[in-house]
Amino acid sequence: MNWKKWIKYTALFLILLISVGFILMTRDGIRMYGGLTEEVDYEQFKPQEGPFAIKDVNVLSPDGDSIIAKQTLLIVQGLITSIDSTVDIPSNATIIDGTGKYLIPGLIDTHVHLFQSPNDLLLYLANGVTEIRELIGEENHLKWKQEIENGRIGPKMFVASPRLGTFDDLEGWFMSWSQGYMNIKNAEDARKKVKMLYDQGYNGIKIYSQLTKETYLAINETAKSLGMPVMGHLPWSLELSDVWESGQSDIAHLEEVMNALQREFDPSHESVFGSYYGKEDEFLKFVGERSEALANNLIKNDIAVTSTLWLTESFVRQKFELEQVLKEVELDYQNPGISEWVSYIPGGLGWLPEVNRYKMNDDLGEEKMASHKKYWETYGKACQLLAANFSKMGVKIMTGTDANLPPTVPGFSLHDELGALNRAGMSTSQVLKASTSVPAAWLKSNSGKISPGYEANLVLLDKNPLEDISNTKAIHMVIAKGQVFDRVLLDQILAAVKQANDLSRKVNIDEFRK
Repeated sequence: MNWKKWIKYTALFLILLISVGFILMTRDGIRMYGGLTEEVDYEQFKPQEGPFAIKDVNVLSPDGDSIIAKQTLLIVQGLITSIDSTVDIPSNATIIDGTGKYLIPGLIDTHVHLFQSPNDLLLYLANGVTEIRELIGEENHLKWKQEIENGRIGPKMFVASPRLGTFDDLEGWFMSWSQGYMNIKNAEDARKKVKMLYDQGYNGIKIYSQLTKETYLAINETAKSLGMPVMGHLPWSLELSDVWESGQSDIAHLEEVMNALQREFDPSHESVFGSYYGKEDEFLKFVGERSEALANNLIKNDIAVTSTLWLTESFVRQKFELEQVLKEVELDYQNPGISEWVSYIPGGLGWLPEVNRYKMNDDLGEEKMASHKKYWETYGKACQLLAANFSKMGVKIMTGTDANLPPTVPGFSLHDELGALNRAGMSTSQVLKASTSVPAAWLKSNSGKISPGYEANLVLLDKNPLEDISNTKAIHMVIAKGQVFDRVLLDQILAAVKQANDLSRKVNIDEFRK
């Protein structure tokens, strides 16, 4: 064989090898975002249709501060039509005995990531989460949203756009291919792409940390003209003062505010990590001192803050006691494609010890391990401090979990989030508002309160959540769009998701099962 043929065949072989590798990596990419996990046939589940009357039930008051005893609530065509101690019940209404039960609005998770995991929609309903805000939107999320509006069972959906960030061309292509980012090059590009996203049907714009001030302001200006809210991170290139009057209407994590304070605390550090390393107590004092001014600016400019507090609390535990954390969460229900990830892609969303992005290396040495632990404990405490101070000042705090990031199991993790906010100093009433009426108002959703004319998205509990916020887990029944999911049906849904996950597993998780 002459050298020209050798080069030709070698080139063809390399092209074939690269093509096969690209196909396999693309397939792995689909799997690690949950897209190859067995999908549950949701049509097998048949909720009861109305009208309904819930008799003698204890109802959370419209202001969310108290329980009104022995009420009868009538639901007709998916809406609450009347609430009183005595209600004329139509002869065709199914009566639900609410004696000894507590009725609250359906819960709302304002920071979720469905990725390619439609079974999560069932997990939300099974956990009393009747409304979600997807913060890395994709075309399939718009499709699921439309299907739910047309009768598919699942939570009401708000779908924000893919993440908008600024990258160079090569990095922008890779971030788009691997993680779905949309690269924004300049202000003109920002205006064009925001309009495109509006036309595609997205409900809002999600921004990422890497944006220039020019593109950030152009995004906000264009979105405002279209009536689209802007939410997400605080770009690293901005000062907090740049945010207040920008038009951004929600900061997607308490930790985003805390991270901005890190940069303010010690601007000499080029990277966010380490800005208060070795000065943890001083930093916490700084966060406390800055809280009031921050709260005033958030309130003045009507900017809400999404919590994701339980996730930030988990960082230190995932770094130092990951195996114990995995035993505590409902790992059976987590999409195995996401939790198992793929080992050749480091720093991803994997949950298990071999792929977990947060787990600390064991070879740092005792002194460094202790220092790192103090740093990450302080990270969580700073976010707790902001939650406590913001809630006292009246900042709009909305519950969000960052679901599908380790270790936030969709649906289940919202109850963990409620507990984290309560431990941070928010009252049970404040926590319930943060997960019902406050986000419903932000979403412009006709839900979040139990009052005539509101959508019948409700959760019937066996215990009083105002006495103990963990009682939100004592779910007796879920009502979504006026359809009733009793405990038997909810358990069937959970069993189906677990079975689908088990059929799709490649890694045995028996050591982490409860």
